[in-house]
Amino acid sequence: MSMEHRHLDTLHWSAAAIDSLLERGDLRDWRELFRAVEQSAELAELVVKVASHHDVGGASILARALVERFRPGLQRLKTPAS
Repeated sequence: MSMEHRHLDTLHWSAAAIDSLLERGDLRDWRELFRAVEQSAELAELVVKVASHHDVGGASILARALVERFRPGLQRLKTPAS
């Protein structure tokens, strides 16, 4: 993972790193995250959780839509009730 997440020094996608990406990530960061989501259902669940609890407008919507694309059905099962 190459994105600098605020003051975070991490080599994995933590909730804080995902949150940072939603706020200020570029296309390269998004590609990197979703390559990892393709490989990990746990990470996909974490993306949905972060995007559902921190509404960053279009970025949160896009993140949930991409999880649905890469992990069909997961978003419907994991998002909080409206």
